[in-house]
Amino acid sequence: MIIGLTAKKGGRIPYEIAREILRYCETLGIEVLVDEDIAKDLEWSKTFSLGIESIDFLVVVGGDGTLLRTIHKLGSMRIPIVTVKAGRRGFLFDVDPPEVRNRLRDLVEGRYTIHEYMMLKIAIDGVEQKHIPYAVNDVVVAVSRYLGSRVISLEVRVDGDILYRFDGDGAIVATPLGSSAYTFSAGGPVVDVNVEAITITPLAPLQPNARPVVLSANRVLEIENVSEGDTATCIVDGDTVAELLPRGRVTISRAEFGVRFVRFKRFETYRRVQSCEF
Repeated sequence: MIIGLTAKKGGRIPYEIAREILRYCETLGIEVLVDEDIAKDLEWSKTFSLGIESIDFLVVVGGDGTLLRTIHKLGSMRIPIVTVKAGRRGFLFDVDPPEVRNRLRDLVEGRYTIHEYMMLKIAIDGVEQKHIPYAVNDVVVAVSRYLGSRVISLEVRVDGDILYRFDGDGAIVATPLGSSAYTFSAGGPVVDVNVEAITITPLAPLQPNARPVVLSANRVLEIENVSEGDTATCIVDGDTVAELLPRGRVTISRAEFGVRFVRFKRFETYRRVQSCEF
């Protein structure tokens, strides 16, 4: 078994946990390769290139931001991910720091399950596909920060048919895993992670008919910027990907594969939302 290890770069607590993982894996006889971006900080000589070299499992230490950026780097590599929480936001995480040793032993002895969660594939007019990551949580088409208080006009189509056209701050398209993230704050529905669906939630729409909608995961959405001369911003999992020019279009569909998480216990979406365990 070969395990890869990455952690939030420069984080004191994530680094402490990462060192503990390295020490304990040595006692278990597990070969660990450290992400080359942080190997020098951890003083570890055995390294790997994230998203290029294959490993059996990947341990991510940090918060949701670290995890999402790591998944983006993995691209189409379907490596099972063990999540160790060491950040302010950790809704997607499964292992708390005091549990690390026990969960590593569970991993070695096969006491785990692998859950695959759907992601979204995004195509943006004028942007090369290799520069667009798959979305784990959501895709946001929003008013550009340069426009201040102005609204944008968007037209949303589902399988080529118009769903609605509205003026507002933008729209969020989310996976079930991401339905408890930004779209939840915007009034969108929480969708069970075991349901394959896509949600779209308008942001502060002026038209009353523009309401959140839950769609089959097999649908294809198109969001077109129909504003007169104003650009919009396309954001994937919190990171700005591109500016969307007038008449520019974002096409969103279910990805051909999902992200794979190693789970040692049941992932209870509703309990986490109710208790704000993130």
